[in-house]
Amino acid sequence: MLNPTDEIKQRLDLVDLIGEYVKLKPAGSNLRALCPFHNEKTPSFMVSPEKQIWHCFGCGKGGDHFTFIQELEGLEFPEALRVLARRAGVKLTYQNPEFHNRKTRLLDLCRAVADYWHGLLTDDQSAGFVRKYLAERKIIPETINDFYLGYAKNDWADAIKYLQSKDYTLKEIADAGLLVPGQQDRPYDRFRNRLMFPIRDVHGNTVGFTSRKMSEDDPGGKYVNSPQTQIYNKSQILYNLDLAKQEIKRLNYAILVEGNIDAIASYQAGIKNVVAVSGTSLTDEQIKLLKRYTLNVMIAFDADVAGTKANLRGIDLAWQAGLNVKVIHLPEGQDPDDLIREAKDKWKELVKSAENFMDYIFAVTFKNLDLSRVDHKKQAAKKILAVVAKMGDEVERSHYLKKLADKLSVSEEALIKSLPRAKTEDGRPEIEEQKTASVKVDKAQIVAEQLLALLIKFPEQIQAVGQRLIPEMLTYIPAGELYKDLIIYYNKGQSFSFDDFKKALNQDRADYLNQLSLLVDETFYEDQPDLISQEMVQLVGRLTEFYKKIKVKIIVEQIAQAEKAGDGEAANRLSEELGKLSRI
Repeated sequence: MLNPTDEIKQRLDLVDLIGEYVKLKPAGSNLRALCPFHNEKTPSFMVSPEKQIWHCFGCGKGGDHFTFIQELEGLEFPEALRVLARRAGVKLTYQNPEFHNRKTRLLDLCRAVADYWHGLLTDDQSAGFVRKYLAERKIIPETINDFYLGYAKNDWADAIKYLQSKDYTLKEIADAGLLVPGQQDRPYDRFRNRLMFPIRDVHGNTVGFTSRKMSEDDPGGKYVNSPQTQIYNKSQILYNLDLAKQEIKRLNYAILVEGNIDAIASYQAGIKNVVAVSGTSLTDEQIKLLKRYTLNVMIAFDADVAGTKANLRGIDLAWQAGLNVKVIHLPEGQDPDDLIREAKDKWKELVKSAENFMDYIFAVTFKNLDLSRVDHKKQAAKKILAVVAKMGDEVERSHYLKKLADKLSVSEEALIKSLPRAKTEDGRPEIEEQKTASVKVDKAQIVAEQLLALLIKFPEQIQAVGQRLIPEMLTYIPAGELYKDLIIYYNKGQSFSFDDFKKALNQDRADYLNQLSLLVDETFYEDQPDLISQEMVQLVGRLTEFYKKIKVKIIVEQIAQAEKAGDGEAANRLSEELGKLSRI
């Protein structure tokens, strides 16, 4: 019987998994993409459908299904196991403590209480008035099930008692954000007499809750959310992304709305590529999530340009991240839920007529201004320049400066002088360009790995290369050690079998061999066999030069030390060695 990790790998194709996050293109028998873990212009991220492994030759990261999800999501192994088990349809049993940790325990707890509250909403007599409310909002039973809506009873400790009956401790319930400490060691439920909206991460794990009060007597806010916990960080979550992500990828754009009900209503109306930001401006983490699926975003705003202020920082971040932003211009005083309940076709028409964000800003800014008045011109310039200053693309910025100059009948130079410098939240000037640290890889490593990859793909070249290149000349140690193993293995039988060679290696070198097998697209050489020998000669020559450069530096330093110590014999011997080296 397979263990859970092997069963998941057997059921889940690594290409399909990675293909959800990056755009893979054929590269011989492998697939290639831009690495999701560092910025690069030339793709160096490789995936092997045959071996079910991945490796980036730019940043050096690599592995299997689990390491990919762990790296991408910042998860520990038990969490990655849980995510992939759900995708693969593998049932986990928690007998092995390796497969469980504190976070997964909290995820289980949130799922348990979500089950309980959903059951109350759909079946319990006490929730009849909530079902009636949802019916009035035209939320149908199928949607209630899709979003797993629930009802928290009007009881001070109902959820606590239920979770304790499932062997969860008060500390665990508190850690999940579901209780309030209270006085005299009498904790009580955070959510009481409320319609419950489970908040799920991109993988469908319930990580927290939004609640809506169901009584005007409730002293709490209209909406109360889970506090930040070990498993719930509001800035890293987009409501409904777990259900919307495939539709976003298919249509190549996402719709952002403010509230959970707006997302639910849109989804039910058939526009399913919709996510909610829960009343906050977009964050870096949310933008990174969206970029996995699309570079095109539509944002639903109200009719007042002032309403964009809270969202402007999010737009700024979206621009800098390379997103194309459009605006769904909502009628004054209405949100998507209102429009859909009135007539869902109105919402669909507004989505179709979404306009470029800056064109929207221009339209609403100039709507009630008299441009024959200087004070109105200054007012318009101030509002629009504040937005233009946030734009990351110089061409786009120049375009809208010209458009504003034409609109106001002023010079572009005057507007440029008035252009405010972007500021950070603490008032300091913002760095205009975010420079990502480049990933540095030793040139000798790149060349050595390229040579080894070619030798693995074209083993008929091993003998010729082995006569010209000794292992010591591969100054990148892992490559030099593998090359030495390869020469020894080949000399024993004068032939090469990838699988047999791999079996002869320890696990670390076998993994390294797998990585290198992704590096070369052998189909590139199919119609040009002469290129293989030419490439080998060039690579061997470059490795020889790297080796000589290092050795010369070392020997020169040693000669200087010998002369300083008055050791003429050693200095002469080293000089002879230096002469031999120059003739290689």
